[in-house]
Amino acid sequence: MTLLEMSVSGAVFIIAVVMIRTAAINRLPKKIFLVLWDMVLLRLVIPFTIPSAFSIHTLINHTVSAPAVLEAGTDHAASAVSREHFVVIQGMEQPVTTVPSVSVWFAVWCIGMIVFAGFFMVSYVRCRMEFRTALPVNHAYAEQWIKERPHKRRISIKQSDRISTPLTYGVFHPVILMPKQTDWENTEQLQYIFAHESVHIDRFDAIAKLIAAYALCIHWFNPLVWVMYILFNRDLELACDERVIRQFGDKSRSAYSFMLINMEAKKSGLSPLCNHFSKNAAEERITAIMNTKQTTMITHLSSCLIVLVTAGLFATSAMASTDSRAGGTPAVNDPKANAGDTAADAKGPVTIIHESADILHYEDGAPYIHDILTNRTDRTIVETQYGMLAYDENGSPLKLYWNFLDSSAESSFEHMVRTKTDILPSQTEEYRGGWSLYDGETMGDLPTAPNGEANQAAYSLLCLKQVVFDDGTVWNNSDYETWFQTYAGKETAIDKLQNYYPYEYKIESFQN
Repeated sequence: MTLLEMSVSGAVFIIAVVMIRTAAINRLPKKIFLVLWDMVLLRLVIPFTIPSAFSIHTLINHTVSAPAVLEAGTDHAASAVSREHFVVIQGMEQPVTTVPSVSVWFAVWCIGMIVFAGFFMVSYVRCRMEFRTALPVNHAYAEQWIKERPHKRRISIKQSDRISTPLTYGVFHPVILMPKQTDWENTEQLQYIFAHESVHIDRFDAIAKLIAAYALCIHWFNPLVWVMYILFNRDLELACDERVIRQFGDKSRSAYSFMLINMEAKKSGLSPLCNHFSKNAAEERITAIMNTKQTTMITHLSSCLIVLVTAGLFATSAMASTDSRAGGTPAVNDPKANAGDTAADAKGPVTIIHESADILHYEDGAPYIHDILTNRTDRTIVETQYGMLAYDENGSPLKLYWNFLDSSAESSFEHMVRTKTDILPSQTEEYRGGWSLYDGETMGDLPTAPNGEANQAAYSLLCLKQVVFDDGTVWNNSDYETWFQTYAGKETAIDKLQNYYPYEYKIESFQN
């Protein structure tokens, strides 16, 4: 999946979780929302997914109408593009033409990612430098609490004058950091604070925050990911609050809420990678605390059902359809092609079609080849290799300097081209690039374009030699040598050159 596909899929998932959260935030256990957010994070950071017939994307594909047919004629506006974008060196694969706006947006995305990643790193380093000044707590209650609650990881309790509310940081050796003004004689408040921070430590919330920050840096341009980041951090705190209330019983709600209000009044500055005791909206937390109820079997079953259904609908991708018309990729048809030839027909032969290969011209009049290919197989084409021949306006074969950058290169009839542009089933790919044609009469002065007189290309014949598919299978055209012997270096009638396309390749067998 591309970054944009991941971001769009994640955005749909986020909307679903936000809707569930809004409707059931005080009805379901808070840890259920953490499970849902964890799945959203996986969707945002893992570049692949599991296809499912029950995916919301599959349902959308089945409900939308037939893909719109887009016109893709050979527009001479392509001639305005400088030929430097289309040069191919013999023996090297044909690069896909780079649209300038793509490069700009990629640069903007990189800058944004670096800025936000820098922000989190600076915040983390700043906090750790400040926390180094923290001193160990030598208090009887704190020491007793650590002894009575052994953990697999060594936990330290320290205090600092740089913070005003408790927080937890660290993964391998977590630290509960307390404000210097802490009332160490108020053991009721201390037990709530230590219990809350202990839940953060046991659940490895520090790692969860790092993953959320990583997803935010990658998808910084997606506003719904910002919504996810804010609500995810809130739900971390809500889940800890709920766990503490269940541990101490319903009678602790009032005292715990009162302590939370006092902590909120003293809230410290921004530390996005630390677990703050009172980091999130106090009103929502207090409301959730007062509505905390004992879970029942029905609640557990409902929670599991919601997680399973949501994951099945939004954490998976669309199932590939055997009907090429529902392949999810709109077909792009060339106006020269017959509608019956380009329409997807699941019962028809497995073919690949060269719709056209036109001779277009740059601004200075230099010609280049521009071809269009349709994939009518059930597999995605990832690489093609084919031969190219050129003819003048009278149908005479041309020997061209295909590799004009090499002054020692000899002219030849055939030129082999290898491309790596993905073409999905039922998709028609119009190559944005082409292959510059330079004749032998002007090779002495490379910046000078061909003179447009003798030896000027007017027609081009293309023939696939090999096709590689995404599943690793390969199709080799057994008729390629026959095609080459028929056309290469041979005078060809004009009507045959004009009616050569669409040229259909019948795929009879694949090789692994």
